[in-house]
Amino acid sequence: MTKEPKPEFRKLLIANDNVEGLDIALTKAALIEHYSGAAIDVIEVIYDTIAEEPSKVLPANDRATLIEQLKAAERNGLRRLISPHEEKVAEIGARVLWNKNAAEGILAELESTDFLIKPISRHQGLINRLHAPLDWTLMRLAPCPVLVSKQDWTGTDLVMAALDAADASHQALNASILRTAWDLSRILGCPLHAVAAYPSLGQVVSELQVATDYQGIKEDMRETRAALIDELVTRLGISVAQIHLLEGNARDAIPRLSNELGAVITVLGTAARRGLSQLILGNTSEAIISSLEGDLVTVRE
Repeated sequence: MTKEPKPEFRKLLIANDNVEGLDIALTKAALIEHYSGAAIDVIEVIYDTIAEEPSKVLPANDRATLIEQLKAAERNGLRRLISPHEEKVAEIGARVLWNKNAAEGILAELESTDFLIKPISRHQGLINRLHAPLDWTLMRLAPCPVLVSKQDWTGTDLVMAALDAADASHQALNASILRTAWDLSRILGCPLHAVAAYPSLGQVVSELQVATDYQGIKEDMRETRAALIDELVTRLGISVAQIHLLEGNARDAIPRLSNELGAVITVLGTAARRGLSQLILGNTSEAIISSLEGDLVTVRE
């Protein structure tokens, strides 16, 4: 019998901006490390307006010294936080970056990273609807999968892969979603489920009187999605315990099913957006994250 290859995680990066969630993130990274042998790197981005003081007030050399002292103090604090985990893994590092833009600082570190773990940020208020929070930015722009860590992985039941199976044009992204979800399901030792949604068009079809065979249309949509998923799963050689086809809006149907089934992780694709569209938190993954009880992993388009 051919032995299944291990997940190819060589480097894990934890982006820390939430002390409460760091310990849980480190525990998850250690589990992945035990399965894959990946190195773990914990980074924290800091900034202080001391960097903006004019030279006549604070000479450049003094400013540079103060910045290094601030970074060293923060790095010492970070090392204390990760020290309980150092004996549990083969390789773990801690670094502090200086950048006014936290997302920019983290994204610059991801070129050789296979997996990013980000403890979820707790944002409230209108201001965060107008300025995309760090979590949203990383989900959109990180070149590697992003695990938005919300809670621990105790009592794991299953991993859910949320697919866009409307047509074959999405198969490349769907393949990435399935591979990532399969790797995580093997690491956690739990089954992998796949889910795809299709539109609920009954009322629209009836009002427009464009078709009388509504049940036939629904069945065609289901069969198209089922065929695409079956073909992809077979081609990838991935074991999927169950495929769910749901009628309704994906941003409502997917988190509802994931929560009902106790999915510890839901994996879905996300698209990079720039410019004005970054101000609109309308991406399906962004709408789903607040409704999911378990963790979310996003895979870039």
